[in-house]
Amino acid sequence: MSGGFIVSGVATCPVDGLTVRTFAEDGVHRFASKGKRAGAVELVIHETVTRSVDSTIAVLKKRGLSVHLVMGADGALTQHGDLATDILWHASQHNGASFGVEVVNPYYPSYLKPGLPWDRVIKAPWAHKGEYVVPLPAQCEAVAQLVKWATSAPAPGIAVPRAWPGLRDGRFALGLVPAADKPLPGILAHQYFGHADGSMLVLYAWLRLEVGLSPESAFDEAVKRTTGVRRADVRDLLPTHAVA
Repeated sequence: MSGGFIVSGVATCPVDGLTVRTFAEDGVHRFASKGKRAGAVELVIHETVTRSVDSTIAVLKKRGLSVHLVMGADGALTQHGDLATDILWHASQHNGASFGVEVVNPYYPSYLKPGLPWDRVIKAPWAHKGEYVVPLPAQCEAVAQLVKWATSAPAPGIAVPRAWPGLRDGRFALGLVPAADKPLPGILAHQYFGHADGSMLVLYAWLRLEVGLSPESAFDEAVKRTTGVRRADVRDLLPTHAVA
């Protein structure tokens, strides 16, 4: 069943294109906040290296970590912390400024097994060990809809700008972004300052929201432009007058 998020203690209206279950519902764990704040100005996109929502929560608990949202294989979200006021431990120096989403993805081809919905693997010099399990189309689209919501001033306490720190000189970073050494408002892949995850999903969101591609075309382009390269070249998709 579709629903809204909890932001600053208040349930929002349902979000177009997203299915959400919050910690106010039975069976959805809430992580304890690590501090207090008034709002978030960053959205950080992660991938889990797990195969399910439940195993993701278990791993986070075991490691003393936490995150606001977890996305399953079908793109549905569970919310595990207040997006505005809870500080959760998912993004090191960005914890105080951000809310985060963990997108369930085995990531490593060796973690795939029969019966899982993930089945596409690409050569990816930017990924750890050089190969990458591609997130499912439904997950990519749900990330784009989450970015769209988060950057539309949806509720008091959410002030994420439609900014893409990974885009520079017509190329999307598939690695570290020096400016992300410190808080950096906008849409961030975890890979910009941490592990090698999230970059393909951020690129997909940009292709959907800024270039205006259909879900099918955005998925194909995101896969193509992250295969066999170290940076995703998008110069041909920029307006001729744009300065990235």
